[in-house]
Amino acid sequence: MVELYGKHYYIDLDAVTDRCRIEGIKKYDDEEEEEDESGSGSLNIFKYEIIKLCLERILGEYNDGDEDSALFGTKVISPSFKIAFNTLIKYEILIEELNEDDE
Repeated sequence: MVELYGKHYYIDLDAVTDRCRIEGIKKYDDEEEEEDESGSGSLNIFKYEIIKLCLERILGEYNDGDEDSALFGTKVISPSFKIAFNTLIKYEILIEELNEDDE
């Protein structure tokens, strides 16, 4: 696991598709209106692309150097990284791993 801000995080892959799912898609079949409650297979591409860009920003800025030049050491964090990180936390896509000591 990668340590960010002194905590370990992982990406909840199910949350990505859940957050991008389009709910209540109307299906028209034989002139009868039917609502798809599951939303299966229907993704909001705009939301998916935004989440994808946030993940790329988080993963792309990580530098696996020594601790003195680590990502959160002396390096200045870009605003785009902060926005991507906070967005993924807010939408529960980037999840903090709880240690056994924290429980």
